[in-house]
Order: sequence, then structure tokens, then C-alpha cells
Amino acid sequence: MPLFNSYYSEDFEQQTDVEEVIKKWNRGDEKFKIYTSGTTSKPKKIILTRKLLTWSARTTQNIFGHETHRIMCCLPINKTGGFMQLIRALVWDCEIHFYKPSNNPLEVIENHNFTTISLTPTQFISSFNNSFKKLNNFNHILIGGAPLNNPSIFIKRLKYPQIWCTYGMTETASHIAMQNLSKNETSFKPLPGVNIRMNKTLEIHIPEVNLSVKTNDIVHLKNDGFLVLGRSDDTINSGGIKIHPYLLESTIEDVFQKMDLKKKFYVSKENHPKYGEIPVLTIEGEPDFDQSQFMQIITQQLPKYHAPKKIYFTPKITDTDTGKVIREAY
Repeated sequence: MPLFNSYYSEDFEQQTDVEEVIKKWNRGDEKFKIYTSGTTSKPKKIILTRKLLTWSARTTQNIFGHETHRIMCCLPINKTGGFMQLIRALVWDCEIHFYKPSNNPLEVIENHNFTTISLTPTQFISSFNNSFKKLNNFNHILIGGAPLNNPSIFIKRLKYPQIWCTYGMTETASHIAMQNLSKNETSFKPLPGVNIRMNKTLEIHIPEVNLSVKTNDIVHLKNDGFLVLGRSDDTINSGGIKIHPYLLESTIEDVFQKMDLKKKFYVSKENHPKYGEIPVLTIEGEPDFDQSQFMQIITQQLPKYHAPKKIYFTPKITDTDTGKVIREAY
């Protein structure tokens, strides 16, 4: 007897989209369209094959183990995170419950028996701070769409779920590599059947589904996986030194934690007449902390010449609806 079924919260606005995907899947359609996040440009339509979607769902299922799942979906269904949760439910033949996407999605549910959820880092951190017991009650938490800085802060307290950071893009349907934070893994491990190589930027090959993708990401390859340094178009070339904002942001987040500051921020670049480009830091909110102390600590902890040369404050930092910060260059 099939176990798949879909349920919807009263304020969920994409039920028609969900039911259209279900209809297409059940009648055996071979192609599905989805849209990119629009981090660096206008969202574009991507066509994904049924073979790729099935491979992705099955490969993740094998890593999790063949347990019975009950999925909570709180991401947009027309983007990778929400769309793939629906595909997994169809392939895994399990229940899926849809809720309107929000920054703190667990606040709308009581004590639950969901097993699996996918979250952006913003949703994960908000749920950790405001709905800890509910978050701790999942079996598997997938975090994707953007980097999660300093994950050890969360792993120390979340004892029950297996927490996975994921790496992938719309063109690959979902993640092609996973990092099990609960087991203190320090790099992304490619899924079985995924081949990667660096050719200025990362290239991904999945022979089983005849897929090859050249990304804009710069990574550091290791024996057991890879570390993401950042996007090539985000790289700052300052006086011949290549600076990756993601690495700076991890250190900045750590300093903010130690200074007991909860600040949203990002690092970008600004043109400079002498150095070509310099790193600059944009912070959401008011300049209500000791900036000289902060810069002194940051300069000591970052490699030489890597510290941001300017700080800008803005009332609001804009995200895509998949949780990626839209970086503005100056």
C-alpha cells in the first residue's frame, strides 16, 4: 500500500504547484523545470530529467539508511530545496507536510514526529535559537543554499539529529556532496557516483545520469573530499592577493560570537586605485559596537592584507528566497 501523501498548512500558498508536480510525476513525465536562486543574476529556468531526480533521491536515501521518513517542507517548491523534498517523498513513498516558508518555520508546529527537514542556514539558526526542542527532535536535518559558519556552536547541543551540510546547485537537482557535522566531518564528501575535478573552477561529472556541470566555485580538493573557498566572481584580487569572502566571513562570525553580537553581514569588494580591489564588510543595523576593537581582533586573526578595509552599515541585507545573501559590490 503506497505511503505517499501530501498535507498542507492553511496558509501554504503553493498547493497548486505541488499538485502539478505530483501529477507530472505519476504520469511518468521525463522532464521537470525549476528555477535558479538568482544570487548573481535574474533566476533562470533549468530543465531536470526524471533519471537525475530519481538518482539524487535514491542516493540520499541510501546514505540515510532505509528508514521510514516523514518530511516537513518549509522551502519554496519552485526552487531546489523545496522541489527536491517533494521528489524525495515521491521516490521514498512517504508523507510530506508543507508549510509556508519563513525564517522560523518550526514556531507554527507543536511537538512533532517529523523525521526529515531541509533548511537554509538562516532558518536553521533561527530554529536553533527559538525552537530548539523541536529542532532536536528530527532524525535528519539537511542544511543548504549557503554556507553555515562555525557549525560546532550548534553541534555541541543538538545531540539527536544527524545534521548534514550539503553542496549542490540547481543544475545537479540537489546536493552532490554532503558533510555530516554530527560526525565532525570537516569537508564535503562527494556522493557515490560523483566525480569532481578542479579546472580553474569545480567541475562535476555524474556518468550514471550523463551529467557534466562546470561551476563558478573555487574549492580545495582533499583526499576525502573538498572545501569550498567561494565563487570565482566573488574572489577579491587585492594587490595580487586572492581573497575569498567565505573564509573571511567564518572568522568574522566567530569574532561576533565572542563579542556577543548578533549581526547579519557579508564581505564583498570595492574598486581601489592602488590595489585594484579591496575587501569591504557590510553589516545590517546600526554601528552600535566598538568598531576599533572589532577591527583590531579581526586584523590579528586573519592573514596579512585580508582584513576588510572599510565597514558599511545598511538597514537591511537582502537574501534570495533560498537564503543566499545578495552581495553588493561598491
